Amino acid sequence: MRAAVIAVLLPLLASVPLQAQNSCRPVGVWELVSGKADTASYPAAMHQVKIITRTHWVFIARYDSIIREMKTAADSLQVFRTSGAGGGTYTLQGTTYTEKIDFFSDPAYIGMSLPYTCRTEGDRFIQTGTFPEQQGGKTVHTWRLEEVYRRIE
Repeated sequence: MRAAVIAVLLPLLASVPLQAQNSCRPVGVWELVSGKADTASYPAAMHQVKIITRTHWVFIARYDSIIREMKTAADSLQVFRTSGAGGGTYTLQGTTYTEKIDFFSDPAYIGMSLPYTCRTEGDRFIQTGTFPEQQGGKTVHTWRLEEVYRRIE
């Protein structure tokens, strides 16, 4: 009997260190609470939600705007310029979380795969890495990003 119990418990105990090493559990609905691009903090007027399932991710972002009711084409354009969205699939290998962009507000990013380091701490999801700024199909700057999200579901 003792040998049977040991045979069952040993594989379970052996797997604990492997689970502890993967401190990134991204699945959930997350609200951005802070972010930095290089050393500059994201504006307080920026609001972003990120939804991550077992295989896919999506984000939607907006800046607070003084336009409350769109009456003209210029109003619509201003709202478009202060909103963004993107999504696709991802892979997770240890703490390397790689987003493949399948759709994005700026089509120049479609098809890119961007690796990030991630970790979860309580109700926080922390994602760090680089993001290439594209202009005319070329990378003009690579931003060092750090984003901290709070679980909202």
